[in-house]
Amino acid sequence: MSFHTGPLNRPPRGGVDLLTSWGFISRALAGALVFALSLTAAATSVRADTLVYALYDDVKDWDPAVAFSLEAILLRNVYEPLVRYAAPKPGAASDAPPIEGVLASDWQVSEDALTWAFTLRDGITFHDDTPLNAAAAKTSLDRTIALGQGASFIWDGVEEITAPDETTLVIRTSRPIPIDLIASAQYGAYIYSPTAAENGTDWFNQGNASGTGPYKVAGWTRGQQIVLEQNPDYWRGWQDGQFKRIIMKVVAEAATQAQLIRSGGADFVTLLPVDLLERLKQDPAITVDLAPSWINTQALINTKKYPTDDINFRRALTHAWDYASIATEIYQGTADVARGPVPATMWGHNPELTAPAFDLDEAKRLIEVSGIPPRDRKISAAYVGTAAEVTNSLLVFQAYLATIGVELQLRPGPWGKIWDDAKNLRTAPNMQVLSWWPTYPTPADWLQGMYRTEDPTLFNLAHYSNEEFDALVNEARTLESTDRQAAIDLYAKAQQILVEDAVAIFFADVAARYVHRADIDGVEKNPAYVGVDFYSLRRRQP
Repeated sequence: MSFHTGPLNRPPRGGVDLLTSWGFISRALAGALVFALSLTAAATSVRADTLVYALYDDVKDWDPAVAFSLEAILLRNVYEPLVRYAAPKPGAASDAPPIEGVLASDWQVSEDALTWAFTLRDGITFHDDTPLNAAAAKTSLDRTIALGQGASFIWDGVEEITAPDETTLVIRTSRPIPIDLIASAQYGAYIYSPTAAENGTDWFNQGNASGTGPYKVAGWTRGQQIVLEQNPDYWRGWQDGQFKRIIMKVVAEAATQAQLIRSGGADFVTLLPVDLLERLKQDPAITVDLAPSWINTQALINTKKYPTDDINFRRALTHAWDYASIATEIYQGTADVARGPVPATMWGHNPELTAPAFDLDEAKRLIEVSGIPPRDRKISAAYVGTAAEVTNSLLVFQAYLATIGVELQLRPGPWGKIWDDAKNLRTAPNMQVLSWWPTYPTPADWLQGMYRTEDPTLFNLAHYSNEEFDALVNEARTLESTDRQAAIDLYAKAQQILVEDAVAIFFADVAARYVHRADIDGVEKNPAYVGVDFYSLRRRQP
């Protein structure tokens, strides 16, 4: 990913210059954070073989068939899929996803691309000592599909899963779909114990888990921490220097996370504002890395809630966002200006799309065209309150909207609460800001995950429904395995529709941030998965 560092976009004629005032806000925020860092924070007393990972929120859904948010950070270390997406090597073709075996040692697809046969590894057991075999894998996938929650939609088109013998799992589909890629997903593809499956979602949501992964859940204190311990029977084995214990500590405040990483009380942090990154880079005890990612951030605009149910009003909002200045001043080079709903780093992104012009005169004109009376020009925006860049971006947006007679109410909160509110049209805001990372590497993940017609609503928080759009995405997904270029063409048309319908402000293709203590080695930077693979980590000895 390349980062735009060119000259700032100044406000158009008729606007106001908020960049000077933003500089003051930024310096004030930085000063407050520096003050917080100056406080003496006692480092958490932990064993040398323990790694502390600071989470910005607690796990909401423990059931691997249902979980569909930050739970991926936990899931990838407790559960395993049949196969996984391997980070591409430099120079590799971006449209040729590298897949490697995990629980499956081998797999084949029939000539008609409708039957996939996976050969499972021998001798693997789940954390509850239930053996992994084809029947267990079938039970897991069948249950995930039957529940129809979370990311179960990735298996659309699967007709039958069978287990003809102990080590052979066969998946038959009604149309050609990339089952190898789907089986590598970070949601909805994990294989879990059939014994756990019988216990049901309520059992999982008490903090229970049973996968085949390198770590077991040893304890959960709601809202405080999750403790993982080595699975002694892990099939890949253990070597000296690997972490025996992981403490995933819930730390919702950025300033507290910063204190912890500097004091050594945490080995990884996940919620630092960009204001601090350069400062932390100067600390030899801390490593700050940016890496290409498939993460983007957008403000979904509610298409069913007054007054954003009016397309001209929505289009006006897209012209009141200062895309380039927010990328350079607030994200400070850690994000590119987004060009549509699919990140530019993902295959199938529509290269013809550009960000709407930041033009307050045009925004004001469209507001008038909408016919929304001045008394009703009031909207709300919900977002994770601890996300500094989002908060600061919305403050700038709020000020610009005020200049054209639109009042923006900011509704920060914890993710679980604002997500629940956004799914219900009655409690939903006019705008919902979220960051998206893919379930598996396909443009369909963004397009169907956030914008395809849903009932009930899960992540279509714009409450958008368009039959033409739905049909394009459904057909494109069908063609991914057999005619990639045709799929790309259809995805491009679908993205164009979203831009024309102004269903969101697409504003940031962001880099993945890896902030950790410098003595931690083995960090894998894989755009297909969030969080880190704890199994690969080591603490470098002095």
